[in-house]
Amino acid sequence: MAAALVLIPASGVDGAYHSIDGEKSIVAVDEDAEFTIVYSDTDHSDIDVTFDAKLVNSKGETMAGAVDPSTGSIDNGVPETLTVTAPTGAGTYTLEVTYTGTYDVDGTETDIDPVTDRYVIKAVNPITLTAAVSLEDPNVDLSGYGVYFWVDGEKMEDSYTTFNVSSNGTGSATYDWVTDAASGKHTFWLESANGGVVDVSGLDQKHDFYVGDNDYSLYIALVVIFVILAIILLVWVYRKPVKNFGKPKSRR
Repeated sequence: MAAALVLIPASGVDGAYHSIDGEKSIVAVDEDAEFTIVYSDTDHSDIDVTFDAKLVNSKGETMAGAVDPSTGSIDNGVPETLTVTAPTGAGTYTLEVTYTGTYDVDGTETDIDPVTDRYVIKAVNPITLTAAVSLEDPNVDLSGYGVYFWVDGEKMEDSYTTFNVSSNGTGSATYDWVTDAASGKHTFWLESANGGVVDVSGLDQKHDFYVGDNDYSLYIALVVIFVILAIILLVWVYRKPVKNFGKPKSRR
């Protein structure tokens, strides 16, 4: 995920800029992520700026304790790091940082108009991917043997992991994919990070999975069963013998 940057001229102060910079805008629920804020005024050396930071949900409600620090002073042009803890519920949130303060010109103190930066963050539930592997020779030592996960043709750089193989030569590797994945079919597989040092069965084997409700396999199976039962019922009704109870007696 490419880094996002907000860089806006500060209202009421010539030559002043403020920004929020983050390495990612999609985080796992209950995960910490760091963001950098900066307030810079190249026209004034004597400036006193404070900030107030908060994380709000889509309704504008503040998430308590989500930003650390949530307030403080910020030196002119010196970055300040904020740690944001994503809430436990998946959803879209916004980091809001408001700057206030004063600057001095020839002994005259002037208020800075309050300005606010906003940075949209999406908290998601990670998708856990697991792939099984096996060895023809269970006695091979795989300590330090690493693999990477590939998803939809893209190498997940943060997915490097090692795995332990049991006494029967089988094992597995797991990766939590943090992404705002599109609904539908996706494919993942494992590739060795060490090259073809050891013959491990299960590497490069593709696995399909679905996000959302796009896997209609169960629905198709139910429809097929329904159609079969309907055909059986129709055949039974068609072949059911018709009972003849004779000519009804006329009224006397």
